[in-house]
Amino acid sequence: MANLPKNTLARVIAPKTIFPDLENAVSTSSTWNEGDLLIFNTTTKKLELPVAEADGATFVGVSPIQISGGKPPKVYVTDVDASAAIPAQMGPVYGNAFRVILKAGDAITTGASVYLDVASGAQNVSITGTKAIGTYYGKALTAATGGTVIEVVIGARFPNDTLKF
Repeated sequence: MANLPKNTLARVIAPKTIFPDLENAVSTSSTWNEGDLLIFNTTTKKLELPVAEADGATFVGVSPIQISGGKPPKVYVTDVDASAAIPAQMGPVYGNAFRVILKAGDAITTGASVYLDVASGAQNVSITGTKAIGTYYGKALTAATGGTVIEVVIGARFPNDTLKF
């Protein structure tokens, strides 16, 4: 299944962020889409897409903006405007309900924990793993082939590897 549309926010509950300005937490090679699930790499000290389910230990939330080559998309249209400074950009958000894609074949019920499913994509979750990143609150279902879009209250695990909302 492809990525979801840009705005994956389903319901505002109690929005929080660990990085109120992500300027110093991105590298020049940082690239992700709005709605992608992000972690904080404690070695490089940068926000990144997870590469393994265990990366959930430093999960920080859902990106509210797209980043390409370490910068938000260009919003300027003239040479004069292009010289303006990039304004502060809020980092990943947690504490709200977001749309994510449940792994094909997974059966889920209300109150189930969800985990990163990096093998399927940057907006995908599974019902199996070791580092929960959120809680499902919808009706019981089994994900269809290709995955099913569900709403999950997303938490954060960084900096102390405990899930908080």
